Amino acid sequence: MADKYTKKPAPEAPAAPSPPADAWKDVSVEKESQPPKVKSSLTYRQLEQQVADCDAQIASAGERKTAIQAEMAKVKSAVEA
Repeated sequence: MADKYTKKPAPEAPAAPSPPADAWKDVSVEKESQPPKVKSSLTYRQLEQQVADCDAQIASAGERKTAIQAEMAKVKSAVEA
C-alpha cells in the first residue's frame, strides 16, 4: 500500500491577519506508511528544507571530490616522475 497523507486539523488560534501566499506550506499533514503502520507529522516547508540540505550536501561532496581528484593528479605526477 502506498503512503497516505492526511491534513491535520489546525489548533485553535485567534484570527490572524491575512496569511502570506505561501502559508499553505506550513500546514501539517499526517503521513501513514505501511507496513507496519507508522505515523509522522511533517510540513511542506520541512520537506523543502530537506531538499535544500540535500543540495548543500551535493555541493559539498562535489567540492570534496574536486579536491580529491586534484590530489590524485599530484600523486600520479609524483609516481610518474
